[in-house]
Amino acid sequence: MSMKIKTHSARAAKTTRILIVFAFLFCFSGAIVKGQTPGETQNAATQSKAEMNAEKTAAVKKPVLTNLKEIAIGTAAKDVREKLGKAEVEDTDGFFYQISDNEMMQIRLDADKKVRLISATYTGEHKNAPKYADIFGAGADEAAATKPDGSVYHRVAYPEAGYWVAYSRTAGEKPLVTVTIQKL
Repeated sequence: MSMKIKTHSARAAKTTRILIVFAFLFCFSGAIVKGQTPGETQNAATQSKAEMNAEKTAAVKKPVLTNLKEIAIGTAAKDVREKLGKAEVEDTDGFFYQISDNEMMQIRLDADKKVRLISATYTGEHKNAPKYADIFGAGADEAAATKPDGSVYHRVAYPEAGYWVAYSRTAGEKPLVTVTIQKL
């Protein structure tokens, strides 16, 4: 009986060691295939996250887009009327402007009658609709925001500036482009 227990214990120990080796190889196989040690893999991942955070922080500090048609977050309602004229639709919450056949703009106001949201929409016929780089800068990676169907959506918050900016473009030959700036 004692012999059976020892044999069983030896098999169990051997099986445990094999499982540990396989677990180790499985966990670090990506690093081994890439020619890295486990520590290098972790440092590379950490470095990538740090670089991404640094890029986000840099973007947050200096937004490219600060206004649309000279209207910025915090602009008083009376100044909007002076710059853009009479709105197509106006109520206590904001304005709607039909800038041209292919461009329209919606402006929403806060309780103090200051701009809290600016959204401009350009139809596919509009030849001067803003490009992704116009909104996020020349070095911005539009491909990262592009969906498989060709449409694009990207939003970046700028806490230091007090607002976020979003860019949306539908897919197709005559895309609809919408640019929005909204108070945080």
